[in-house]
Amino acid sequence: MNPNIPLTRTLLCSALAVALAACGGSDDAAAGGQSLAANSPAPTGGMSEAAMVDELASQLQACSYDGSPVKVDAHGMAAGRDGAGQQVVAEIMKYTGLPQNFDVLPHPQVPNAAAVILVGDDKLPHRVIAYNERFMADVQKATANNNWAPVSIMAHEVGHHLSGHTIQPGGSQPPTELEADKFSGYVLYKMGALLADAQKAMNTLVPEADGPTHPGRGKRVAAIAEGWEQACAQQGGDCSGTVPSPNAPKRTPAADSVAQNAPATSAPATTAPATTAPATSAPADAPAFPTFPTMGEDKPADTSVAAKGPVDVLPAPDANAIPAKFGKFVIDEVGLLDATTRAAFEKRMYETAEQHQVEIVTIIAKSLHGMSADDYAYAMMRQLRVGKLDVGNGAVLVAVPSEGQAGVAMGPGVMLEMRDYVDLEKDRLKGFLEIGVPYCKGACNDAQTEMALGAAEHIAQDVSHWDFQIRYQSLGELMAKFEEVSNARMNGTDIEPEQDPTWRKITRIEGKLVSRNPAAGEQSKWINDTHAEMVGAPMHVVTPDGRNLLVYAHPHTEALMTSKLEEGKSYVFITREASLSQNPEDTLSFDVLSYDLAAK
Repeated sequence: MNPNIPLTRTLLCSALAVALAACGGSDDAAAGGQSLAANSPAPTGGMSEAAMVDELASQLQACSYDGSPVKVDAHGMAAGRDGAGQQVVAEIMKYTGLPQNFDVLPHPQVPNAAAVILVGDDKLPHRVIAYNERFMADVQKATANNNWAPVSIMAHEVGHHLSGHTIQPGGSQPPTELEADKFSGYVLYKMGALLADAQKAMNTLVPEADGPTHPGRGKRVAAIAEGWEQACAQQGGDCSGTVPSPNAPKRTPAADSVAQNAPATSAPATTAPATTAPATSAPADAPAFPTFPTMGEDKPADTSVAAKGPVDVLPAPDANAIPAKFGKFVIDEVGLLDATTRAAFEKRMYETAEQHQVEIVTIIAKSLHGMSADDYAYAMMRQLRVGKLDVGNGAVLVAVPSEGQAGVAMGPGVMLEMRDYVDLEKDRLKGFLEIGVPYCKGACNDAQTEMALGAAEHIAQDVSHWDFQIRYQSLGELMAKFEEVSNARMNGTDIEPEQDPTWRKITRIEGKLVSRNPAAGEQSKWINDTHAEMVGAPMHVVTPDGRNLLVYAHPHTEALMTSKLEEGKSYVFITREASLSQNPEDTLSFDVLSYDLAAK
């Protein structure tokens, strides 16, 4: 998303739907007495603009930081941006190593802060962090003026959007909340917060008991600690909890004049630039909000060194570990790579993520921990949450010099495009191990380092034409467009697949999983065996209106998600179109990018 796109009443009024992130669903009726389902189109006809805004606003639910559901008046979202909130998020983003993919907007009816998605007049989802300005001031009071507390809340919401926790309207699950908590702790360590500071808001504001969408305080505090300690281990710091990151800049008098415990104000040397929207001044009576001194031009600092490259620290693969969003596009546990070449490549991969929405990570690993190279790559893809969870737009490339092994993991979205080239990318990595490493002699030069990064470079070059936007928010919306295109073709219009607005487009679909083995039932006649061999096994899904679907899923997809697929349960699937038909008796086909349990 371009964070410079203004979110106004026009965006809300012309929305086809409102997709909600990170909260449990609600059965409350809309303003006019009607309840709008997540897959229903927005109201149209003679409804006034104001009435349409109000009806759409009835769906604008999100999950507040403490887990309570939120409904907000959409008119308040049109008030404009706030400089303080933008500045805090921009500061957080400098420590993530990733481009910003959301807007930050104040809203008086959000009880604290929430990650939401709005589908705008361009029919595309727009990510938003909405927050309550006065609540942030209240947080500081409640936490004895601890200025890290509101920063940790905003970092939690940043984690939701950077991780792609927006698969369905109103459908958060406890695992994604723990991911966002762990990310918050991870980032706050890098910014210079002590562990107690990173946990202060959670310990003060969140109840101990588990809720339907949010875990209780103890689990969330533990997740923050896990993220804080992981960042500490990566930076080689004192992880007792009482010592800040050695790489975090010192607090300055300018920051201390705002709040006694103002957080760090300078990005570490290896961070990529933050992408921020223009900010407008806050209202004159707006409460105090954590502020930071101006950082000057946002650009990567010079990370070149004259000797052996830096050594990174990775967590051991653990299927039970809470994933936490990664912060680097190159991870070198051995210290082989040339630092100057690596820094330039990091910048190129950052730009690829920013411009083409694909995240590609190359790992030079010390050990496979007894796993196959491919399984290790997939384990790291999940634990480092490479790519956005909703559209599967990540790739992890692994080379292990000590074991002479190379592995490749691709998110479902990337795998659909690159499946014919997986072995080629693995061969590139093997070439580095067999030809480059023997001549590195402890530290690779620029040419040898380029060999290590060649597979990622090749994927990056191929992604420019890929579309990772969720173009349709429901099956009905997709089929309406498909009927329009089909009618045009019947009337003589020549439309090539590349110009077809439905061909291979990403669609959000809700349905019940009827069978994981449709080959044994009446749906077997619709199975495309060639497609199943290329993508993965099909499953039979039935939509709420009775439409039969076959959804094909790559074998690794389920392990990347936060829950397993079970027959008889309803899910929201993010899919790519594979085969459509105007005949309602025909079974439609889609390729699965992600899924989540449907909100009840």
